[in-house]
Amino acid sequence: MPLTHNSYGSAADVAALTDLYTDATTKLYTSSTIPTLNQVENWINEISALINTALAGAGFIIPINQVDAVLAIKGFVIEAATDLAHAANSAGRYFTDTALERGITPRAAIRKSVLEWVETFADGLDALGASRSSTTGAGEIGFRSADNSGNATFPLFQREAFGDTFQDWDT
Repeated sequence: MPLTHNSYGSAADVAALTDLYTDATTKLYTSSTIPTLNQVENWINEISALINTALAGAGFIIPINQVDAVLAIKGFVIEAATDLAHAANSAGRYFTDTALERGITPRAAIRKSVLEWVETFADGLDALGASRSSTTGAGEIGFRSADNSGNATFPLFQREAFGDTFQDWDT
C-alpha cells in the first residue's frame, strides 16, 4: 500500500535505521525482505493515522504543515515503525523476555506512546505555529453566553445575593 497524503516518513527512512533487514544491494525494503516494503508502508500509514487522530483530538488541524512540527512527528513515526521492523525479526525492545512475559504487544505500546507523545508535545506544537482550531484540557472553563433559544444567560448565583459588596478603591 502506498503512503497516504497524511503520513509522516517513508520506508527509506525506516530502512536507513534497519539496514540489517533490507535488501543487501539496494539497502531498501522489497517484496522479499522481512518485513516487506508493503508492511513497512502500512505501519507508517497506521502510526501516522494514530498520531493524526490524537492530534485532532487535541484540536490540531490535520495534516500538520508547520515544518518543525512535521519533523518531530516524522521522527516519532519512523522510530515506531523501526521498532515494528525489529519485532518482525524477533529483536528489539518489544521482543525482550519482560515484554513477552507481560504480554506487551508492540501495537498496544505504540498506541500508548502516541497518546503520551501528543500530551507532552501539544503545547510545543501549538507554540511552533501548527494550526490548532481549539484547545482542550483542564485549563478551560465551560461557559455559555446564551441558552438554547438564543436568550442571554446570567449567573445563577451573584455576589450581591449573599451581601457581598465591595468598594473599588482604584476609581
